[in-house]
Amino acid sequence: MDEGGALPQDCAQSAACREGAVHKGPGQNRLVGVVHAGNRPRARDAAGVHEHLLAAIVDQRLPPGTRLTEADLVETFDLGRRVVGEVLHRLAWEGLVTILPNRGARVASPDAAEARAIFAARRAIEAGTAEAVARAGDPAAVAALSENLAEEGRLRAAGRLREAIRLSGGFHVLVANLSGNPILAGAVRLLVARTSLVIALFDNRGGLACWHDDHASFVELVRRRRHRAAAALMRHHLLEIERDLRLDRPRREAIDIRSALARPLA
Repeated sequence: MDEGGALPQDCAQSAACREGAVHKGPGQNRLVGVVHAGNRPRARDAAGVHEHLLAAIVDQRLPPGTRLTEADLVETFDLGRRVVGEVLHRLAWEGLVTILPNRGARVASPDAAEARAIFAARRAIEAGTAEAVARAGDPAAVAALSENLAEEGRLRAAGRLREAIRLSGGFHVLVANLSGNPILAGAVRLLVARTSLVIALFDNRGGLACWHDDHASFVELVRRRRHRAAAALMRHHLLEIERDLRLDRPRREAIDIRSALARPLA
């Protein structure tokens, strides 16, 4: 994982990350554990741990239902239980983690009703942020959105679907940031993270290409300052994503959080 919390390619799937790895030094083999000084994610405080866990939820390295034990997180980040507990409670307040008495913490698993509520909130908020950005029509905003779109396209072409999904959500956060309203931007950031949980559970994996096309159309509307059309497109876009979900058939996946959060071995 890099400073921004991005997952090293193939790390979460490698046997070395899952079960430890043999390091070959001069004249010796050394067996190391899942997390050690060479691959520990860099976080110095609660804010850093929060950013790492939030990023891992957004790009689906930590899928819904993943158990977040204090012991594993303490080992992963090499920080104390107080810091870990603070982060888990913050994530619970944000709707990203569920903490149950005597059962610990797990990544939240939204049900169908919550999924619909999340998308309803996003349509209400993001139509406004989309309209604000398109009304301004700032060339710098167009350039930033276009670069995000181009990078998402490169990731899709390379088959890096997980990173493309993260960047697709990042497009919406970027629109909110460009709207100039930090309160709405903060709300969108958390709603996008919660949407990642919904998609991890209910997505049929068929809709990413059309999401990308909608984003391209939105950038063109911003360029032309068609603010009403941009707001309408954003509402329609989010509604189509919701309709593409299979809310009656959630998927499940079990992973090891230490493997998902580890950085690549040098």
